[in-house]
Amino acid sequence: MSKWLRITASSLLAIMLVLTTVYATTGTASAAALLELKIKKGSTSATINGQKQSIVKPYESNGITMVQLGLFTRAFKAQVKLQENDSIQLLYGKRTLSMTIGSKKAYLNGSTFTLDAAPVMKSGILMVPVRSVAKSIGAKFKVVSGQMIITAAPATTDSSKDKSNHAGKTKVGNSKYQWSINYPNDLMYLGSQSSESATFMDSEGKYYLQISVDPEIASPDEATESDPQDLLDDLVLYAQDAGEMVVDQKAVSSSKGNYAYIISKNSDGILSETRIYTGNGHTYYIFYADSEATSYKDFANKKVTSLLNSFQTSFNSGDKTIEDLASKADSAGTENTLEDSEYGIYMELPSDFTASDSTNDASAKDGSYVSVNVYSAPAGSTLDDWLQKIQGWFADNFNSDAYHNLGSEQKEIAGQTATINKLEYNFGDAWTTEYEVLLQKNGYRYYVEYSTPSDKASKDADFKVITDSLELDFATLEENFGSFAVDYYSQDRSKVTTHTSKVNHYSVQVPRHWTSTDNDYESSYVYFSHTGGSFNISTKTTSSLEKAITQWKATFEGSGDNNVYGVELSEGTPTTFAGVPAYTFTANYPDATHPYTGTYTIFTKGKLTYILSDEVNNANNTPVHQAELAKVLASFQLTS
Repeated sequence: MSKWLRITASSLLAIMLVLTTVYATTGTASAAALLELKIKKGSTSATINGQKQSIVKPYESNGITMVQLGLFTRAFKAQVKLQENDSIQLLYGKRTLSMTIGSKKAYLNGSTFTLDAAPVMKSGILMVPVRSVAKSIGAKFKVVSGQMIITAAPATTDSSKDKSNHAGKTKVGNSKYQWSINYPNDLMYLGSQSSESATFMDSEGKYYLQISVDPEIASPDEATESDPQDLLDDLVLYAQDAGEMVVDQKAVSSSKGNYAYIISKNSDGILSETRIYTGNGHTYYIFYADSEATSYKDFANKKVTSLLNSFQTSFNSGDKTIEDLASKADSAGTENTLEDSEYGIYMELPSDFTASDSTNDASAKDGSYVSVNVYSAPAGSTLDDWLQKIQGWFADNFNSDAYHNLGSEQKEIAGQTATINKLEYNFGDAWTTEYEVLLQKNGYRYYVEYSTPSDKASKDADFKVITDSLELDFATLEENFGSFAVDYYSQDRSKVTTHTSKVNHYSVQVPRHWTSTDNDYESSYVYFSHTGGSFNISTKTTSSLEKAITQWKATFEGSGDNNVYGVELSEGTPTTFAGVPAYTFTANYPDATHPYTGTYTIFTKGKLTYILSDEVNNANNTPVHQAELAKVLASFQLTS
């Protein structure tokens, strides 16, 4: 369910706008009278043009009062437009305020306008600084006895150009993914992040509709329809994981197709209906949110059911009344972007890439990927220092036959001078080319990494698509963040950390840059990852060193990975380790996807047997790694 539009940034923005900006309002002042909004901090009600109405509770942040953006549409009939890059426009008469979530920087009629605080999304609702936004629409703002009073003269805004324009079309669908649904006159197509989804809202902003397709869940050679109870179980589980309350649910079998639906309420009290269908080798999700619904029974009215029940997992290309969104989504190019307004990141992606829902990276099926990371720069460091650190790290961690430095250059990217570093490496199965874009300013760093198979014909053209479109905003970083960690390549690799185990009676020093995830040092197994491999310590009870070795060697003759990879195990060398008798073994794994080498040290003390294992890709088994491992082994001590 990772492709539900609700979990993508732009869709959250769309839902948030729909559910906070336009409500049916009674008692609106006459055209000649002033419009008025009265609010109190901490109160869940406001007086809007003389009528008391429920609102999202205003709150104070660093002395700035934040309110839901929708109050300005409810009270003053201001108009809201969705824009790209998590930005929105608030229009009131001849005034247009353009804002971006996470940034104080805004534009009023094209001129820079600084907000008192950055707009933020809180529990799915867009909250904005009340005084700044009131000022932007030309309203008067005053505080009387703790109550904020905002007044403005009525303004007319031509919203006709924002209404749906689908003359002669009574249905809408997607020929690529084979679905269709009724297209009421009041429905507006908001666009989509990809051809796999489409979003709509009605002209009054009362409801929101999203249709999303996951082409990977059901394969074409499977049955075209799943059991409706299984579909329902999936929906209920997803809602529970999302913290939503399911208030109605049903599995439906019909001649038009099987499906399941739930009606759920989120933590903000917003009700929505979600349906799931399968067919054509795809899974379809229909999400319908209603800002005015107060009960699950509101979803049973004829307008809602006629719309949702009209959904079909088919598309009749000969029907001239259907508007096909497939060509719109493909030509818009919006599915091939990676953007994060909070970090000031935007780029266009090559056509075969898909952006991640949760991180600033994107990937393609051939293994190519691009990512953007943000770091703090070490004090006094320069781009040249950073480049030397990166090139030095690759030289230290790849053998010369597995790594080639292809050079670097400086180029104007995203409005400033950047360093581009290019290299290629091979873990043992194929060569990979990596392009690294380094930018640094005011103590912050952007690191853009594009990695792709070296034999990909379009790699240089794809990199050009990325760099030509790349936009990075250091001002946003300064506005939203304090200090970040330094990048991986700039870490001090001389630092070590001592770990001890009272239960297993040992201590060991490992490099701090080795990754240790949730290790319990009192357990029988601890694990560290390093470049190209891992190091671990395991303990178990055996009666003698000889028996421990016999049992351990038997694992290399089994049917597991060791057997599959054609392991070549040495006879072993007797030695002394940590003051006790020990054996060391080496093993080669030539048939692994990335051929690697293992080094194993086995010894006993009392009833405990210790096995220290280091496994590393042959490409990364460099003198630097061997020296680092030698220090770790030399630091190991048995304690009483």
